[in-house]
Amino acid sequence: MTDTEFQAVVDSTLVQVEEYIESLVDTLDLDADSMRSGNVLTLDFEDKGKMILNSQVANHELWLAAKSGGFHYQYVDGQWRDTRSKTPFKAHFVALLSEQIGQTCPAM
Repeated sequence: MTDTEFQAVVDSTLVQVEEYIESLVDTLDLDADSMRSGNVLTLDFEDKGKMILNSQVANHELWLAAKSGGFHYQYVDGQWRDTRSKTPFKAHFVALLSEQIGQTCPAM
């Protein structure tokens, strides 16, 4: 994958996360703000902390910082996977988000 292709996949993923969070603001009455600067997406959940997603072009990884720790994802066979557990990003993100905000979130 070229750096340009990598950036396109990251951009698409960040848009999906932003749209997902927007849907939760409506369906779960979630108090959340998102701010994007380039390939860094900051999600602020008021008193529940922040989650930050950003790309690491040099090693073609997507990084997530959450209250429960830091996670790295590589794009394998058409989807992001955690580099340690191999868990798909979307399922992992929803589980981490649910834990962070203290409510069960629907699948992404």
